[in-house]
Amino acid sequence: MKKLTMVLAIGAVSILLVSFASAQTAQQSFNLQVNTLYRISVSGDPGDMTIVDAVPGSDPTPVTDNTTTYSITHNASANAKITASLAPALAAGYTLELSLNGGADVDISSGSPDVRTGIAKGASSGNAVLYTFSATALAGPMASTPEVVTLTLTSM
Repeated sequence: MKKLTMVLAIGAVSILLVSFASAQTAQQSFNLQVNTLYRISVSGDPGDMTIVDAVPGSDPTPVTDNTTTYSITHNASANAKITASLAPALAAGYTLELSLNGGADVDISSGSPDVRTGIAKGASSGNAVLYTFSATALAGPMASTPEVVTLTLTSM
């Protein structure tokens, strides 16, 4: 009986020691943060835009390109906007207009106009980009000219 009591006592102490050993903890402290983000990308480059026709008595027939899209992410507390700039700027008589997501056509031939405003925070992709290139008959021919459109997503 003494032997049984001793074995039971040793078993109980062993269980207590194992349970104390498995109850150890460790802690790690660190900070979490998300910065204000404004991100924009485009799906690629539009095709070359060449005006090749005109209706007699009218300015040359404008050409369009809607082969690209843009995607945005912004998490700012205020609405955002997209501005566009064209480099180099076009001479008088030539116009490049940009419409984003079915919005109004905005002349981006010079300067950096707002092309979309009031963009609520969030993320969207596959948004339509439409370019319209036009010229007046008085402007005359224009040699092929490389152009770069820069879209900027920023706070309003």
